[in-house]
Amino acid sequence: MDISVDSILQFIEAHHEWAGVVFGLMAFGESLAFIGVLIPATTVMIAAGTLVGTGVLPFFDVFVGGTIGAVLGDGISFWVGRWLGPRAHDIWPFRRHPELLAAGERVFSRWGWAAVFFGRFIGPLRASVPLAAGILAMPHWPFQFFNTLSAIAWIPVLVAPGAAASIVYQLVGEGHVWEAGTIGILLLVGLAAAWWLIRRKAPALARGEQDETNGR
Repeated sequence: MDISVDSILQFIEAHHEWAGVVFGLMAFGESLAFIGVLIPATTVMIAAGTLVGTGVLPFFDVFVGGTIGAVLGDGISFWVGRWLGPRAHDIWPFRRHPELLAAGERVFSRWGWAAVFFGRFIGPLRASVPLAAGILAMPHWPFQFFNTLSAIAWIPVLVAPGAAASIVYQLVGEGHVWEAGTIGILLLVGLAAAWWLIRRKAPALARGEQDETNGR
């Protein structure tokens, strides 16, 4: 997987005019219910943030391409869920790993539109929640609304850490230590908070639990 990610990054660095197309295709693939686990779009986008921060890649191209790809990928997953219904449980990879789709269905049943929006940010739920929304017959336009909002937020969140790290590095090299330190501290605090939330909340969400259930 490392070689694959490196190859993609090398390609878009050498052919930055294709960045939007590449990120669009990767976001599309990772958002598809049945093949998303095979596409390292999240890893590539996080790493590519360093190229955005240095100005090698235009953020606009990455943002537009990635957003469109993510919206289309989740949209197709939703309609596949509508078409297959419960039969989706009998298709790979959910036939072999039934807990993946079961988690998506539990989270969607519990949280509805919030699951559609936030599920994209949680790896195990990213490809299963849209499919579950289709299986459980969420209305089309509300799904597409929150699907689009989620994709718009997802790309900047992925790109921001790498971009901020590149900016900090540049500021240090230019002697702007205080500015670099401020951005660096904010970045670390944000990453630590995100890590804490994911480690603490994601497992309970996947099981459809509430904090009160565990006495917290």
